Amino acid sequence: MKSGLLFRGLYLRSILLFLFNLQFFIFSQLSTVNCQFSIGSASAQNSLIPSFQRNQNIFVLNGNDTLSLAWAGGMNSIAFFAFDLNLDGADDIVAFEKHGNRLLPFLHDGQQWTYFPEYTRYFPELHDWVIFKDYDNDGKKDIFTYGLAGIRVFKNNSQEQLSFTMVTEQLTSFYYTDYSNIYASPDDNLAIADVDHDGDLDILNFWVLGKYVHLQRNYAVENNLANGWLDFRLEDECWGKFSEGTDNNEITLLSYCQEKNEKNTRHVGSTMTMTDFNHDGLEDLILGDIDFAQVILLTNGGTQQEALMISQTTDFPNAANPVNLYSMPLVSPVDLNADGQQELLVSPADPSLSKSQNTNSVWLYEYDSLLQNHCLTTTSYLQQDMIDLGSGCYPVFYDWNGDELLDLFAGNYGYYDSSSYINGFLNSYYSSAIAYFENIGTSAEPSFQLVNSDFGNMRQLNKQALYPAFADLDGDGQSEMICGCIDGTLILWKNNQITANFLNIDVGDYATPQLFDLDQDGKMDLLIGNRRGVIAYYKNISSLNNIDFQLENPNLGDVDVRDYELSYFGFATPCFYRLNNETRLICGNEQGKLFCYNHIDNNLNGSFSLQNQILPENIENQFFPIKEGIRIGVAIANLNGDSYPDMIVGNFAGGMSYFEGLPEIPVSIEPVDMTADIHCYPNPTSDIIHIEIKHKGDIQVQVFDAAGRIILEKSFNDNHFELNISYLNPAFYLLKISNGTKSMVFKIIKK
Repeated sequence: MKSGLLFRGLYLRSILLFLFNLQFFIFSQLSTVNCQFSIGSASAQNSLIPSFQRNQNIFVLNGNDTLSLAWAGGMNSIAFFAFDLNLDGADDIVAFEKHGNRLLPFLHDGQQWTYFPEYTRYFPELHDWVIFKDYDNDGKKDIFTYGLAGIRVFKNNSQEQLSFTMVTEQLTSFYYTDYSNIYASPDDNLAIADVDHDGDLDILNFWVLGKYVHLQRNYAVENNLANGWLDFRLEDECWGKFSEGTDNNEITLLSYCQEKNEKNTRHVGSTMTMTDFNHDGLEDLILGDIDFAQVILLTNGGTQQEALMISQTTDFPNAANPVNLYSMPLVSPVDLNADGQQELLVSPADPSLSKSQNTNSVWLYEYDSLLQNHCLTTTSYLQQDMIDLGSGCYPVFYDWNGDELLDLFAGNYGYYDSSSYINGFLNSYYSSAIAYFENIGTSAEPSFQLVNSDFGNMRQLNKQALYPAFADLDGDGQSEMICGCIDGTLILWKNNQITANFLNIDVGDYATPQLFDLDQDGKMDLLIGNRRGVIAYYKNISSLNNIDFQLENPNLGDVDVRDYELSYFGFATPCFYRLNNETRLICGNEQGKLFCYNHIDNNLNGSFSLQNQILPENIENQFFPIKEGIRIGVAIANLNGDSYPDMIVGNFAGGMSYFEGLPEIPVSIEPVDMTADIHCYPNPTSDIIHIEIKHKGDIQVQVFDAAGRIILEKSFNDNHFELNISYLNPAFYLLKISNGTKSMVFKIIKK
């Protein structure tokens, strides 16, 4: 058992993570960014920014094999669901990538799956986990997903195209004496199925401290309620009569929850898949656990009214090739070939970005009727047809072979190497490498072939987050490579020789260099983003056979790509480029936004102008935000000889997306800044919070506790309002202030 001090540390960390996720949910749901761009005439309040159109027809070869899903964006921790995307009555596939909250829609053309990202524009914003189930028996699968410390539900209203409407932000259940939200963690994967086979969907969720599974039974049918009614009650606090270990993934059968009051502080995440695995009419349960690589099948030997797990299988689904996939594997049963028999897809679901396997991390088990078991077919289903560089993908263009075609390089956070347990906790190890894709196309149509997955033999260094930049820096006719590292330092690669801690430059964590002639003196300067979200400018003062840079500005252009409401960090990935002799900057950030700046030339000591935080993608003559996951990298260049820059975006799932440049469009650059209009003080406080609003109007104030419950709600119409929280217990709370069109969330501390 771990020490009490360690437990307290984990508990505090869990609370802080919860508050972060709670705030992220509220802000992401209520922010004022529109989901569609409008095109208008340019004015004093407008500025032209690049626009793009996705192109999946750019060929990428791995050896002699064409990657059919090259630009689908990679996979790390993925869940699969059968879903009718094109409303033809047949199931397609929707996959949800946890490391970036990305939806990946796939249609089958009779021979293979094809990626259709344009369908994502119809879905609401989803994060942490998602389950597609038809709760109202209309033949259309609805959406259950993580919400405000609980479960959000969206009804599928699709007619001629996909459409969803939120039913509730917090799905409730009757607990003991009253209705309360059904507890859900952002890290658990719930199970939703018709447990008692009465025609409506029930829910399994873990007790708030883990260890035991609760059954939230739906009484819609029993109460003769219309289809679509969700009427849950806590029916069983120890469903299946088993318990999960407090500091491991061991299962105790026939436990009957005798230790219901035992304090359990370790449980931080599990996966549940409910399915009738042995076809006996009873729902069995497949469990995965955070920090572990195996899943356990619990076989139900009870009745439809009262489950009883009578046996467990730890080498699921077969002893020859059991699931062994770090960390927290999730099993997705999906009928991939419409033969009536479900295949099993398994992938990690660990929320951590530094624990999971990230290559060969999508295992497919197909059913063998002769063996009467599921057998492992591949460990990289669909993944093997994509550009997938493990975790993280940082694309860079450079003509390496001198053929006047821009080749494609990409660094990564790292490829998964191994895992070990230290003091009972899982530690996973990664090594970063540089991939080199040669441009074997033409000046009008690029195509790429993977030449070397470890360019420069950089993986031997056992570094993480290598981010490459290329140029002939000393004028000797040979190209050099500078790589940023996770520790903020640089590595110089020249003539197969490696120099660590190059020039003792250190920009903090996650150095992301670019070599670009910023001051237009004919020499490539060094621009370096970092985890803080800013860019440092080092002027090139090299001479023949002597490479040297001098710090000019540690915060170039006052660029800061942090989202202060969501994170302390920005993870800036700058890409400077020139269009019509004007220097521009597009910079990726942690949340996957693409910050667009101008007014750079002759202003290297001033502040650049932020035009927008979102770049538009044209889909069927409408513009939508480009959203490619988290911790993105971006490369800009003209690859097809037209007048517009093209773009490749890499994401943390290890993949890339290709965008062709289109004519620029005007988008308003007037910032929306509610924080400048709202002041809340003092904070912390023991009794009164003063709220001052710049513009008088109808204002709604809500206070949420750590369980996501609304514990205080007020409305007022004034510039100043006092909120009395003296009766609340000392704790962290979230304060949401709304004026009908805009909302902002503040963390407050009650002393």
